[in-house]
Amino acid sequence: MGFLATLFGCGQNKSNNTTSENSTTQPITKPVENITATKDQLERRAKSEEFCKSKNIPVYKNPNSLFVDPEDKVTIRTQDEVVDRAIALCYLELKSEKADKKMLDDFDKKYNVLTKLTANEKEFALADNPTEQQMTDANWRAESYHVMLWALGYIENFKYASEVCNVADDVRHLFSKTEKEFREKAKLRTKKEILDQADLILRLDWACVNARVKNEPSPSGLDKSVVYERHYSLNWLIKFMNQEWDKVTTDT
Repeated sequence: MGFLATLFGCGQNKSNNTTSENSTTQPITKPVENITATKDQLERRAKSEEFCKSKNIPVYKNPNSLFVDPEDKVTIRTQDEVVDRAIALCYLELKSEKADKKMLDDFDKKYNVLTKLTANEKEFALADNPTEQQMTDANWRAESYHVMLWALGYIENFKYASEVCNVADDVRHLFSKTEKEFREKAKLRTKKEILDQADLILRLDWACVNARVKNEPSPSGLDKSVVYERHYSLNWLIKFMNQEWDKVTTDT
């Protein structure tokens, strides 16, 4: 029971501090101009902009720019890839909460974690004294784990991106199951559902970056770090520019 109490206590004091950076500051990029949008791209954009306007979030004005790829050009990650990524991200969060070595070793044995980590993640996982930046980045991966749970059908809807996820609730989805059970009970969302969220988060991230450029707070209470992590994770899910996890970019 001590193990469970410690595990499920993780993340409860996670700060919703929008002034702290969970990763390198995003570069300001210029969207590709004059795209001839497909029907599904236009419909997706219209739906996202309707949401933004309902929350008083600024929208990008150029009608021929800033789109996620059309549905027929996108291949999303497989369910097994997403399951593996969820397990890896959950482990990173636990280490960032300074879980003891026995807990982490038990977690690794139960879910075969080390085989699922990227080279950068493995360096952090095996470090006896990770840097403060490594700890911060890993802690924010709780938001990426949250995205993977959504993509796998364990979470029904995203909350508005103004607050961090409940880490303890998210960890329970995995820890209450064996790896085999977690994999078998998952149901990967459709390409359309994932692209809809990818389009929306692109626009929310643009609004946050636009505010930063103007030295203004993020609009309508958006937490820029939560938005960034969702954008990063959804770009990985849709194989944005075929980038692997450690190399994902969040162009706006």
